[in-house]
Amino acid sequence: MRNIQRLVFWCVVLLPWLVSLYLHYWVDKSDAWSPELPYRGLLSGSVMVLGMVLSFLLQGFLSE
Repeated sequence: MRNIQRLVFWCVVLLPWLVSLYLHYWVDKSDAWSPELPYRGLLSGSVMVLGMVLSFLLQGFLSE
């Protein structure tokens, strides 16, 4: 039972980061932004960092 709880915990913790990865993929595949878009790299990095920070904060909040 302990292993299942740990698995659920990590699935919940990684969810914001996985959502940010999928959002990045979806925006690229739907041609919502083109390679010529100014600050595309900054936006892309910001989406990834936001997902990682939210995952980190959620892990800190849930592990208390």
